[in-house]
Formats: sequence, C-alpha cells, structure tokens
Amino acid sequence: MFKTAATKIAHNSTLPALAGKNELRTLQDLIIAEKTVVNALDRLTTDFAKAADALRSWGIGEGDDMG
Repeated sequence: MFKTAATKIAHNSTLPALAGKNELRTLQDLIIAEKTVVNALDRLTTDFAKAADALRSWGIGEGDDMG
C-alpha cells in the first residue's frame, strides 16, 4: 500500500534551481523527514499483517467458545 506512495514520491537531493543554501537545507530536511515517515508506515503495515496472521493462526488453534 505505502510502497506505491513511496515510489510516487520522487525527490532529488540536489536542486540547483534553488538560490540559497538555507532553502536547500530546509527542503532536504523536509524530504528526509517525509521519507522517514513513509518508511515507518511501511514497517507498520508489515507489522500489522504479521500480527493478523499470528492472531488468525492462534484463533484456529483455539476451541469453540464455551458461552
């Protein structure tokens, strides 16, 4: 799900069109933060999928409810 979003975010770390070094540094910091968020969300979706599989396996191993 987030892999497609990550591939759509195409940033170049060097942008010669920007005049000042401060603007470039700020933009690079934003890009790094954005990539970090995308990577964290990707790991989160993987963890949720693993947890769902583990819960499903555990539930199958349990018997019927007594109530």
